[in-house]
Amino acid sequence: SLTEHLGGNQDANTKEGLGWTKGTIGGVHHDTVGTNTGESSTPATGRPWVMPHVDIYEVEGDKIKRLTTYTDYTGILIQLGMAPAPEMPELAPSFVLPDAEATGLAPLGAATEAFARWNSQDLAHYAKIFHPDAEFYLAPAGVPLSKEANIAMDELYLQSFGDRKAEVLRMVDLGDGWVISEVIFEGSHTGEYFGVPASGYPFSLRGAVLQRFDSDGLLTNHYAYYDNLTLMDQITTAPWALDGIWLTTYPMTAGNLISTTVYTAQDAAKTRYSGTLGFLNSFGPNGLFPDSDPSLTVYAGGEAVMVGRNKYDATYLGYYRKYDASTGVMEVLGINTVNARFELLSPDQLQGVHGFSSYYLAEQDADQDGFPDEGQEPIFCSPVRWTGKRLTPLPGCTPPPGE
Repeated sequence: SLTEHLGGNQDANTKEGLGWTKGTIGGVHHDTVGTNTGESSTPATGRPWVMPHVDIYEVEGDKIKRLTTYTDYTGILIQLGMAPAPEMPELAPSFVLPDAEATGLAPLGAATEAFARWNSQDLAHYAKIFHPDAEFYLAPAGVPLSKEANIAMDELYLQSFGDRKAEVLRMVDLGDGWVISEVIFEGSHTGEYFGVPASGYPFSLRGAVLQRFDSDGLLTNHYAYYDNLTLMDQITTAPWALDGIWLTTYPMTAGNLISTTVYTAQDAAKTRYSGTLGFLNSFGPNGLFPDSDPSLTVYAGGEAVMVGRNKYDATYLGYYRKYDASTGVMEVLGINTVNARFELLSPDQLQGVHGFSSYYLAEQDADQDGFPDEGQEPIFCSPVRWTGKRLTPLPGCTPPPGE
């Protein structure tokens, strides 16, 4: 680990930087510095190192509840001589940057607009929000950048990740024009990235962007932190496969509802899966179909489509039924659709990110094709929470002696 390689840094210390507090959130944008002189898993190099980073603190009462640090570990490995420095091309944009155009937006609105323009991939329009003297810092670059060099870096990223985007998880107005945003950067490796040929693999990594806007709503400062080491690992490693048998639990008032799902890949790239779904127990469909027989509830199946690295959108379709022995008729009383997004946390563990279970009456399928008719609203809709584990080899038992 990096901590092992930096072990024994008696002179490690943090420098003063930009600090702020906003309600229960606080943070510092600063450097940690030291010298690799101590005993560790590798010989001490005697080299100094600098780790620029953003720390975000969340406080509850007088205690720190959560601390998140955003930095780029590749830069530290390069400083320690443990990784080669990439050959940086001349950072010159392919077009002349347009003049700045005031947005008139307050800091939060200006930050939202800046992310929207960046996501649109229209870099000329994005550059119009830059103050003429704007300053930039991208953690993987490791040095301050001019607005021209920053746009050149954006062009390099678009050549490497043609569908790259940033999803803002949280944005906080820090005052005096400063805004901190926690984001998830996502995309696919569609072109060469610093010598790594395009793999087509998706990536997803968290980052923090600290920005300042002036009274005209123009960007004056931009500091972006994300870990290039994580990015390189993801674009050179295939996502975890979903194939196999999964046991999923859903917390309910009466206990856990448990289902089993078998996922089978439908394409060679393993981006689309069919799924079979069955429940091992039942607490009834929320009393919506009281005449149904839980033992006769059946699911036609489902589909899971990759929407990001180890992230899937899934849809399932099920039916609540009853059997009339006197007529021999199996009657459908209700239809259940499940729309959910889940994420693999490890090769053998998944977690639902968000999902909803919708219920329809049988008569809402007037053409009797097995699907709720277009335009029909569910009679009930509820959020779904769940976790899942892949079925892997389980330990067997050892019979008592003599048996």
